[in-house]
Parts: sequence; structure tokens; C-alpha cells
Amino acid sequence: MKVESAVLCVALLSMGAGCAEVTEADPIPEGIDQQEKGLDVFKSLAILDRKILEPFEFKRVLDQLVAQSGIPTMTSLQLYHQWWDTQNTGPSLGLGPNCDDQPGFPGLNQFPWECPRVEGHQAFVNPWADPNDPLYIPIGLFNRFDLAPSNGAHCGEYRVVFGMKPGHKLAKGKGRNFIIFEAILPNPKPALGLAGCKPVVKFWDNLSSLTTAQRKSDLEKFYFFGLTGFEPVIHVTHYGLMLGANGYGCSTGQIRTNQFEQGPWNMREFKLVKDCRCDKGCQLLVVPMTVKTNPFGEMFNVASTEPRVPALISEVSSQVPSLSVADLNRFSYEVSDKLNAAESPIDDPAQVNNYNQQFNSPLNGPFDAAINANLPVGSTLSSQNIIDRTHALACAGCHQQSNSVDLGDGLVWPDSLGFTHIDEFLDPATDRYHVSPAMHDVFLPFREQVMDDFLVNGPPTGGASKCEIQLPPDFDMSPDECSIAVRDPSVLKFPTEAIRMLRDRWEGPRLLGRRASH
Repeated sequence: MKVESAVLCVALLSMGAGCAEVTEADPIPEGIDQQEKGLDVFKSLAILDRKILEPFEFKRVLDQLVAQSGIPTMTSLQLYHQWWDTQNTGPSLGLGPNCDDQPGFPGLNQFPWECPRVEGHQAFVNPWADPNDPLYIPIGLFNRFDLAPSNGAHCGEYRVVFGMKPGHKLAKGKGRNFIIFEAILPNPKPALGLAGCKPVVKFWDNLSSLTTAQRKSDLEKFYFFGLTGFEPVIHVTHYGLMLGANGYGCSTGQIRTNQFEQGPWNMREFKLVKDCRCDKGCQLLVVPMTVKTNPFGEMFNVASTEPRVPALISEVSSQVPSLSVADLNRFSYEVSDKLNAAESPIDDPAQVNNYNQQFNSPLNGPFDAAINANLPVGSTLSSQNIIDRTHALACAGCHQQSNSVDLGDGLVWPDSLGFTHIDEFLDPATDRYHVSPAMHDVFLPFREQVMDDFLVNGPPTGGASKCEIQLPPDFDMSPDECSIAVRDPSVLKFPTEAIRMLRDRWEGPRLLGRRASH
């Protein structure tokens, strides 16, 4: 029996391609009702046990995505090479976009990024050439039900984190690199709203009552085969965008990297794009995207000549009330993707993307006034507190630069492990990988509370529509565009800007938690 289709199929039949078929796994046992025993965050929210992570081989994840794509000529190694070739200047392998594709200077969104980077060497190696010594090892599974929209449009994100194996012979430079597969899991019954996601929440909750062997088996089924009625987490449509020849598409999750083979420590974001617009058939590409909730830092300085400074001031100042919330897990804001940077470097000596330093310019009077005018009545927060909070929500801030920063109202941003919230070094005493104090003391307890509230009080009311969205008519759907050389920026423009517009529509509903990179 086939798994009931979630809502991400994008009408590719006119191109002779359809959504990948997934065979349903055996039902996963629910175990006992964990509400009576209490949830263990390291069994139901953050899975760090080496033994449980054994089935989550990096090659197996890519193999499944390629198989689901239905593209007979595609291989996992080819997809891997194309992905890391985005860190090299063109034409290189000629498989897809390169980091210097944008005219004028390398970057995305007309914002710069470092090009090339040492990590591009991975476009020429086989990371699993030795099955007993792969370049990447699984170091964590994360339950992000808190990122589900309150209307149940999807059931949250479910992540797999890989780290470059310490001291590996294929590593270069500083030898550290992380890859995070962040899948959005569709709600197969969106008319029920968030109630349609209850089997997923119960699954994670009940993991706390199972033995290590049972958790290992059940998590493998959940990620690779799916709960009954749900698609598997690891699915080609769950990490980006499918583009159909008839003009329908759907924006879903993403893949992010945390790169430190070369300094400065750098974080980037990608979408897995299946593009079936062309007569020559479908393509599967890993496409670089802007880093979300990461405005380009120079815009925080009103003395900058960047023309988008007024837009950034307007968007930040209008969301001062939500940034003023006195809760480390709930203060938030959003920015239009046109303001997001191409990358988020942490230890960049120039500190271009350090919002605090940019805002401290003595010429920032207009920005300061706009923030103060929107502070809640009676608030003791300063404009600097608000900027510090925007920085804590950016990748570089959350992962390092905001450690121990006073955010006002008694809030102090919790510490990372130094550039990461999980590392690749196994604790021999527990046979687990480490998480940061921020994760252990602040983020995980909040996610536990979100799950408990859902199971005890029930889901919010309200249904949701399908994730099947008509692409904007101003995009050229003509197959003729596909005959242009792949490095031509006009080819890259379609998936990049279409994903941006679809993301704005798809991710609009309020989340149970807040948008967060951690």
C-alpha cells in the first residue's frame, strides 16, 4: 500500500514526471502514554546517542533523495559534487551554479559572499569511498515540532545533523564542517489543522518510554519510511522546492551548512530543487539561497550607501513590540528576503555582519529614534537592546557573537559551544555527542513545553490549505530558457526568486515557537 500523499506533489504529470512513490513501513508502536512518566529531552527532542544514529549514514540520506527524484541518470556522488561546487568559481564541473555567477561581484541578493572557499575541494572527492571511514558522521536528530504553523499547514521540521569526522584524511584546513538537513514534514490531513499532526507528536513523546534498541528502530522508520499515513522525513520534496511545467510549486525545508575548513567561520543555506520545466527532463540541484532572518549587516548603519537601509529600518522598527517580549524563546521578528545576506560569517575581522558594531555608529540617530518610538509603553529596553536581540536571532549571533550578551529586561543570551550548538566530539562517558548550554538549559526545555501543551491542552483550531501554489505569472516558464548555459544568471534567477516568493506565502502562519536558527 502506498503512503497517503502529503500535499507537496506539484503536478509534474505534463512533463511525464510525478511525485516519488514511497512504500509504507510497518506501523510504529506507540508505546505507553508518556504524559504520565515525563518526557526525556534526550530521547524525544535531541537524539545524540551514537548507537541510535548508526542507521543515519550520510550516503544513505543522499541515496534516498536521488532515488525519490526519479531521475535515472542522477547519482548521489554527482549531487554531492554539484552541491560543493557552488563554493568554487565557474565553470568548474559545469553541473550547476557557482559562487561567482552573480554579475559584478560574487554573492546573492546583490550582497557579497566569500568566493571561492576551501570547502569547494569536496566537489572532487568521494566522501564515502571507504565505507568504514566516511568523511561525515551523524551527530544528532532534532525534533522541531515547535516550528509547526499554528494552523497545521505542516507538522514542523525534523532535522539530521552531520559533522565532518575529526581528523579525517579528506578534510582540509581547520577540518570542521557541519551539514544540517532540515525537512518540513507535510500534514497529510490539513483540513484538521494541527490536529492532523498528533500522530507525529505522540510518536516523539512516546520515544521516552522505549529501550535504546526500540528508539533506534523507530526513528529509522520515521525518517526513512514514515509513520503510517505520513511521508518519510527524508524525502526529495522536503528540502526545498519542486518546480512543475504547469506553473505550480511548493516551498518546503532547507539544508544548511556550518563551515570551518577555512576561516572565517561561515554559515550558508541551500534548497534542494527538482526542476521539471525543461524539455530535456528533470534536474535535481542543490541551490544556494540567502540565510534567513539574517539581514546584511551594513544596513544597520544609516551612513551606509546601501539603498535598502530605509527598508531595514522600517521593518525592524515596526516589529519592536515582538522583539520586546521578555522571553528568550519567544522574542522574534521577520525580514523580507530581499534584505537577507548571502552568508553569515562569525569571526570575520571586518565584522560587516555584526549588527551591534554597525548600529553603534554615531550617525544612527534616525534608526535609534524609529526604534524608541515603537517601544511598548513603560518599557525599560533601549534601542541597543533591540538591535542586540535581532543579532541574537541571526546565525552569527546565535552561534557565537551573542554569547552572554545582556538583552535587557533580565534576559541574557545563553552560550553556545563556540560557533556551534552541537559538536562532532563523542563523550566517551555517555556515548553521546555534546550540545551547548543554550540548547540544554533554554531551547530544549521550551520545546518540551510546546509538546506538553499540545498533548495536554489540544491543538489550536483552524484548518490549512494545500502546499500547492501557483507560481507568479511574471516568471518565464518557457522551456527555451533551459537551453541557456547553466552559468547564465537568468537560469539561476528563476529557482532563487521563485523560492523566495513561495516562502513568503508558505511560511506566513504564526508558528508554535518562533523562527530560529538554533
